[in-house]
Amino acid sequence: MTTSERRNTMTLEDISAYWRHLRSTGERPHLHRLLEAIKTIDTAFAGSAKIISHHLSHDAWCHLRDDLFDLLLASFPGYFLIYEEGSEIPMDSTAPWPNSGTVEFYPEQANRRTDVYRGDLRRLHPAISLSLRWCLADNRSVTKPEDFDSFFNQISNFESEDQAEEAKRLLDRLFEICEDEAIKSKKIAHRRWWQISSEADVTSDKRLKNELKRQLSELQMVWGTPS
Repeated sequence: MTTSERRNTMTLEDISAYWRHLRSTGERPHLHRLLEAIKTIDTAFAGSAKIISHHLSHDAWCHLRDDLFDLLLASFPGYFLIYEEGSEIPMDSTAPWPNSGTVEFYPEQANRRTDVYRGDLRRLHPAISLSLRWCLADNRSVTKPEDFDSFFNQISNFESEDQAEEAKRLLDRLFEICEDEAIKSKKIAHRRWWQISSEADVTSDKRLKNELKRQLSELQMVWGTPS
């Protein structure tokens, strides 16, 4: 991982704070912070970092990831593809909307044209899903933020003060869970980082050294570099 890449990554601790800021202020998200946040959460539950992720609440972090993915789809122009579960061929406008499957999103303003972000259709916000459905039916595979006005209306407007207060309590509780887990798991991850770093320093096996460096890079991405 280069110095520039480390500077642009977001740790789990960064993500929970940024997500709470976005949801409490309604501020427009920053594209690259959203992309890095989604990458970090995905990395936390895969690869070398997975050894630490059993300390994390999978449902809580998946909920947060879903929310960030919804914001990504709704906030930035991009190209999308819909795949029915079990199929490798993207759907066209003549096909019925699947009960389950995957959406692939290619943000127009991403640094690399190969950047793709995926989400489970069943976990999308209903307003996001409906907007994508209309776009596909209209034979459009390119979206813009105006296509998702109903999503932003639904997440910012409530039928009553009680409903708004309940939504706030749920968001605050989710943030507290994620923040607490990010801090506690960071201590464990940093101990693991030092162990792997020591192994990498003493081994003369180039293949093993490269593998250990890859593991260090993934741990840094999710939990930051130990001080």
